[in-house]
Amino acid sequence: MSPLPVGMLCGARLVGSVTLSNPFSVAACAVAAGALLWTAPPPRAMYVWFAGTTALLVFVANPFVGVQGLTPLWSGPRIPVLDTEVTQEELVFGLSAALRIVGSSFAIAAFVRLADSDRVLSTVARVAPRSAMIAALASRLLPALERDAEGLALAARSRAAGLTRRREVAALATPLVALSLERSMTLAEAMEARGYGGGARTRPPRAAMRRRERVLVAIAATTAAVVTLGAATDGYRYYDLLDDPVTIQGLAVTGALLVLGAAAAGAVRWRR
Repeated sequence: MSPLPVGMLCGARLVGSVTLSNPFSVAACAVAAGALLWTAPPPRAMYVWFAGTTALLVFVANPFVGVQGLTPLWSGPRIPVLDTEVTQEELVFGLSAALRIVGSSFAIAAFVRLADSDRVLSTVARVAPRSAMIAALASRLLPALERDAEGLALAARSRAAGLTRRREVAALATPLVALSLERSMTLAEAMEARGYGGGARTRPPRAAMRRRERVLVAIAATTAAVVTLGAATDGYRYYDLLDDPVTIQGLAVTGALLVLGAAAAGAVRWRR
């Protein structure tokens, strides 16, 4: 998929997760970003595990590192380093911070899984061609290096070589480095034969956006407007006492984000 609509949509989710204050709105950003990640092709589990583990750590640690809030829920023994008094405000703020991490992580993961990597590198090449070339070479050569390592290990096992010890595995590093150097020389010769660095660069024509990508651009622009309006009107405070999250502005922003998240997930799944 084109990186422009996906980047706009994921960027709006990311900004909303960071800037909005109402916990309902932050949760809506996390749900919308999660729905977008759910529509992306696998693998997705590693992103979910990372976001969930980090969010849980922040939620658990916040009441013991923050010394704020006027509604105590539990008081533990006195410890010089930690604050053992847990307040309602600290728990809600920790939950909101955890939801921010989940929403931000899911938005970034959705962009990684949905955006076409070749088109992303092509876009970056228009601004920083050398950086894009290095990234393209790395994305192509690392899988090739992994395949070479698997072939060398298979050849070694076919010759009854044991690969259970560190020294035996390290012995395969020399032929692996030799293969990678040989491939790099071949690649440099191929680039020189194709005239790299010898004149004006040619650019392939850009593919026109499909209908669902135009729909995603419209959804992303609407989401950005909702997030901007919500950030400007949302004055929710966690300390010293919690504000009431059930407000007209907060519920309106939350509902709009949920509806737009469902629409974006449906547009990504739309194959026409």
